[in-house]
Amino acid sequence: QVLARRGHCCAKAKAGARGGRRGAPIREPTTTTVKVGASSSLRRGGQQQLLGRAQGLRCKASEEEGSGVSINAESRTLPVFPLGVVAVPFSQVPLHIFEARYRVLFSTLLHGESGIEEGLADEDSPFLGTKEFGMCFVDKEGNIASVGSLLSIESHKLLEDGRLYIQNNAVKRFQVTEVVEQSPVLICKVSFLEDDLGVDSDPSLKELSAEVTDIFQKALALGSTLEKGEGAPTPPEPEQLSLPPTELSYWLASLFPQDPQEQQLMLQIVSCKGRLERLKEIFESTYNYHLARSSLKNAFGSEEA
Repeated sequence: QVLARRGHCCAKAKAGARGGRRGAPIREPTTTTVKVGASSSLRRGGQQQLLGRAQGLRCKASEEEGSGVSINAESRTLPVFPLGVVAVPFSQVPLHIFEARYRVLFSTLLHGESGIEEGLADEDSPFLGTKEFGMCFVDKEGNIASVGSLLSIESHKLLEDGRLYIQNNAVKRFQVTEVVEQSPVLICKVSFLEDDLGVDSDPSLKELSAEVTDIFQKALALGSTLEKGEGAPTPPEPEQLSLPPTELSYWLASLFPQDPQEQQLMLQIVSCKGRLERLKEIFESTYNYHLARSSLKNAFGSEEA
């Protein structure tokens, strides 16, 4: 993984399930607490480590023929929100904001909208009213990934005590190329990893997508049978399985919120083909695991196999 070290102060937010429809009502998601850095964070050594590894990933992406990914040479500066969940493109990412510095940031991003706290927006900020920010995964040790996603704010709700519920749409991936500021919030220059949706028409990619959805459904059905017993109804086929290959690969990657490290690895895989191959490997392993459980259950008649 491509990670840099951050320090020891707390930033807390709420994040919930992905893959919801756009414009869905804001709900109160479950709490996630993550350690992230203070003003002393991302010191020179850590910054160089992040940028060096990011450079390696950029070269890999630009040299992979037919990857369906291009690197946008033009840098853009973004506020980056570090959190212990992975924002996967095409997904919905609800957040609960209550730490003071992030209330200022999001009030600034939402400037001009109704229903925000008065007097908090920084009117001199270049991000005033942009309603866009970056989000990067941070692990339990405070390491921040240098590949994240651009988020666009779709809706928000201000509570009486100043907290904010924000519904966001993950738009596309980016790669951090430079740390501009570290405090009070992380500001970075990024280059976007642009997915070429034209590769979705590739027959070989369509075939791979069909193989992935097939093994996914088999693993889902067998797992359901083991949990609920023989005769259990077959789980309904998610409508997302008919998505084009690129969007399908991201949607399937969003199904692993309990394993954000794996999600981050899939976010960093350059091509759609690479993500689908990794997903196929995961679902085949899951299916084989369920087969082994089923065999043990049949052999020993145990409900706890």
